[in-house]
Amino acid sequence: MNIKIIGSGSAGNHMAFALQKYANKIVLTDLSKKALRRSKEEIYIPRYKKWNKKIDLVVEGDDKDIYYDAVVIASPPNSHLALIKKNINKSKIFLIEKPICEPNKKIIIEFEKIINKNKNKTFLCGYNHRLFPSTILLKKILKQQKNNFNFMEIKFKENTEGFLKAHSWYKSLSDSYLSSTKRGGGALSEHSHGINLCQYMLDDDFNFKLISKDINFLKNKNVNYDESSNLIFSDKNKIISVFQNFVTKPTEKEITISGNNFFVKLIYNYKNSNDRIIYYNKKNKSKKIYNFKKKRSDDFIYEAKYLIKIIRQKKINEPMNILSAKKAIKTMKLINKII
Repeated sequence: MNIKIIGSGSAGNHMAFALQKYANKIVLTDLSKKALRRSKEEIYIPRYKKWNKKIDLVVEGDDKDIYYDAVVIASPPNSHLALIKKNINKSKIFLIEKPICEPNKKIIIEFEKIINKNKNKTFLCGYNHRLFPSTILLKKILKQQKNNFNFMEIKFKENTEGFLKAHSWYKSLSDSYLSSTKRGGGALSEHSHGINLCQYMLDDDFNFKLISKDINFLKNKNVNYDESSNLIFSDKNKIISVFQNFVTKPTEKEITISGNNFFVKLIYNYKNSNDRIIYYNKKNKSKKIYNFKKKRSDDFIYEAKYLIKIIRQKKINEPMNILSAKKAIKTMKLINKII
């Protein structure tokens, strides 16, 4: 397999490492030789100890005559649309890092048109929490309860220390896209796993009414972004709360769901990178605890395995596509409407 990864930052290097078991060749591109050299010396080798010789470092655009089994776009969100257009004839499979684009109605519509026009191609978006064994079990429990819940709370509350540590060339957040909501930064877009997981739990049929929003924007001469949001949705007898922010330390990544007969809580990274589910069935008064061992790199390994599965299948039925870009577009439409 021959795979291209555009963007040699943290996510691009995670994907390059995750794909090394499957790809014969990985072409990692960025805008400059300096960025590529920095990627190898300051991210990949310190993180994974040894350079993978399968990886070719190429300035973006210098691979004109190469066709790929898949193209992965791991650059900032506000570059995704242009890069899709530029690379549309280089593959039939595209995996785009989340969020799929910036929260801009015009860009969202144009992205959607490209996806709809190219029906012979498969477009994915990297909401990799959908692929975690813990998330899959939680969804299975919800199905067993016939989605008969009355309350769901999703917390995706983090801080920006990890991002800045992984991108050491940024002196502060103001140097990166994260400091601009318009560029696809801010908590609502960057931590949109929260909203997207809400969709996933409901089979992507999320049409609840927004009844309350509390969004805190941080604005000065250097930054303009939403640093925290508290959203409340309702539908008849159901209430859903979604919290996303940039300011919580240690992080809180949890999903809590309750109904008349059950209570279940998924805690991501409850200990190191491990996940835990606590499930209480009120009907038979039973309590179960499920633990899931994983490492940070596993987040992208799940994603890489899914991409390889799609490459081997060549085509997947759209409703069955867990990482469907159309579902990611739905996430971004909701964020754009909220902001």
